[in-house]
Amino acid sequence: MQRKLSAIAAWLLAGLVLANSGSLFGKQTLELLSTSQLDQSIPTSNEANSSDCNEASDKWALSSALDQFRFASLLNRRRIQIYGWTEGAFTASSSESNQLPMGFNYLANDFLVQQNWLRIERTIDQASDSPSFGFLADTILPGTDYRFTRARGIGDGQTGKYGIDPVQFYAQLNYPSFVRGLDLKVGRFFGQYGVESIAAVDTPFLSRAYNFIYNPFTHTGILATLQVSDNLRVQNGIVTGSDVFFDSAAEATYIGSVRIESFDKKSSLLLATILGSGEFNQAENLSNPRIFDLVYTRALSEKLTYKLDSLYGYQENSPVVGVASWFAFVNYLAYDWSEQLQGNLRLEFFDDSDGNRTGFKGLYTAVTTGLTMRPSKCLILRPELRYDNNDSNDSFDGRSDLFTGALDVILRW
Repeated sequence: MQRKLSAIAAWLLAGLVLANSGSLFGKQTLELLSTSQLDQSIPTSNEANSSDCNEASDKWALSSALDQFRFASLLNRRRIQIYGWTEGAFTASSSESNQLPMGFNYLANDFLVQQNWLRIERTIDQASDSPSFGFLADTILPGTDYRFTRARGIGDGQTGKYGIDPVQFYAQLNYPSFVRGLDLKVGRFFGQYGVESIAAVDTPFLSRAYNFIYNPFTHTGILATLQVSDNLRVQNGIVTGSDVFFDSAAEATYIGSVRIESFDKKSSLLLATILGSGEFNQAENLSNPRIFDLVYTRALSEKLTYKLDSLYGYQENSPVVGVASWFAFVNYLAYDWSEQLQGNLRLEFFDDSDGNRTGFKGLYTAVTTGLTMRPSKCLILRPELRYDNNDSNDSFDGRSDLFTGALDVILRW
């Protein structure tokens, strides 16, 4: 225990040292991390295309290149944008080869192209008072992250190091005059809970929390989002299950959330749930968990933001253990040093008491500290240091502890 506490203290100190280097980058006003994956996953057209390697451009590099072709005017009239990013990462590790159950950068001392991400979208007309139609298609094309995100029934036969995953694609219909706004989506979309995201540009760290990796990523079905007031948003949806497309293993599952924001806009609560059968489908070898997730967000100052993501999940009929349950508490701190630099700290406790999620019983403690640096609008650098421990098993390549230092480079195009 003393060794564990000493290691955690060392990583926290390293985070403070890294963060304090941000004084070289100047000042910035607060940009809060998004409250849910819904908020993170889809930037609006103005947000997504307000930058290029050319600071004066309002488009990303690919969109600018396409403007040279005749069909570009048609795309612009239809509000269709085509852009993406490439994420490459290297992780130095105390493990020799495999860092699982840690991820997404699961291979030790190796360079990975984790995402070649292509996004094609038609944005909702935010200025219109009439209903508007949009769509979005996100594809990992290819990358190593596909092995975590792929859904049953769509590209799940791939076994190589690199693969392709059409990770998100849906049609969207927006009714701005219904109450304060009603949004309907039909297709495959990200889970509507938690803090982190599959998309590298929308998540604070290169590595992901256990709470993110070992709970559902995507759903396929229909989702309705109703803005009841300036401070209240409600979601309801029916989907084919968790991480399953149209497949013999699919079963009707409810997803929903309620997000409440304080009147001063400094605090919010997001309560989300996934209500499937709550039983492991042994015939199809597929999990159908029930998930209850609560995210609390608080702006502690103009520059400092705190988030707490707490989750409880369970399912019955699990092999060996019968009823399996797990819970997590993940703390996030983000400090905006300037427009070009943000310091991040994550402290996670993930209790996989039955070993149902990670394959190893035990309480995982993980401390991660890192920086998000944006030297230009199309380049993101994210160095991080991380320490992991399982208090009951040697889950990391025959060891109970894992030390990693990682860096990813994201080129937006």
